[in-house]
Amino acid sequence: MTPPNTDELQAHTHLIRAVESNLKISVLDTEELRFREALLKTVSEKIESLKQGFIVRLYEAACDVKFPSASVCDFRKSLHKSIAKAHNLKAPRRTSPTA
Repeated sequence: MTPPNTDELQAHTHLIRAVESNLKISVLDTEELRFREALLKTVSEKIESLKQGFIVRLYEAACDVKFPSASVCDFRKSLHKSIAKAHNLKAPRRTSPTA
């Protein structure tokens, strides 16, 4: 994976800020809900190209949602996978505990 150039990094930053802001809305009307769904889908498609700092910010924002919809829960799970991969979190489960 090549590092993002300045324009890509700025676009990613704007997208992350939009998602963070949208996830703060506790009561969504139909238009805001469609917008949230589009934001989450777009970020999910770009997750592999995002810096880990962005992934953590998104995860924090998704965890702050008080009554998450199924799409927010799915989004959080996709972020779990990215964080787990970046930190090799499955490695400890592969070894058996010593007695």
